[in-house]
Amino acid sequence: MKVAVIDTETARWSDEVDQGWHNLGDFGLALLVIGLPNEASELDFYMFSPYTEIPYFPCAGDFLDQTEVQNRLDSVDRIVSFNGDHFDLRILESAKFDVTNWQTKSCDLLQLFIRAAGHRIGLNNLTKCQLNQSKLFESGQQAVEFWRAGLELLRGWSGNYTNFDQKHSDLYCRYSANYLFETVISYCKQDVRLTYGLYQHIQQHESLSFWDRSRNLKTVKVAI
Repeated sequence: MKVAVIDTETARWSDEVDQGWHNLGDFGLALLVIGLPNEASELDFYMFSPYTEIPYFPCAGDFLDQTEVQNRLDSVDRIVSFNGDHFDLRILESAKFDVTNWQTKSCDLLQLFIRAAGHRIGLNNLTKCQLNQSKLFESGQQAVEFWRAGLELLRGWSGNYTNFDQKHSDLYCRYSANYLFETVISYCKQDVRLTYGLYQHIQQHESLSFWDRSRNLKTVKVAI
């Protein structure tokens, strides 16, 4: 079975969007990371962003175009995510991808957990228990802030301090933007790795352990 693991980051957060989380179509796709397991059971990464065409956007050569993304995800048998049914696929649909086929082969690990435990849970909780690993940011809002800050820096220096010349200030703005974009990319890739790790754990153990609100360790049966 050919599997793809996906995660998305957005260009806006809920407090910027009319109706907040009820209006995901206006969040805007910033980044999609796709992990494809190879023969060594490790992930080969592919990325897409609608921002790669803007001047000085870093690493543009490492990104797929929209048609390539559509074809790659159309060709797999299962699309694994964490909250993909109610978030990632809707964000991708708002970015003009045809997600109809993707929805039929979605394997949303959060939905599997909810059906087993009766409530939602954060990815960090599960990955700490199963994998002893954590997300790089505590909140996805940090990824939005880093991405937006990178976009603002690509505008260049607009201040009027006489001790900063335009040429070098613009250069440092681009360096800083590159750092911010790369940090978001690393964060998104780590989420894909963690999701894939949970997927492998469920396949092997058919269960997930988690810390409840009282800090008691519990385990539920989960099967794919």
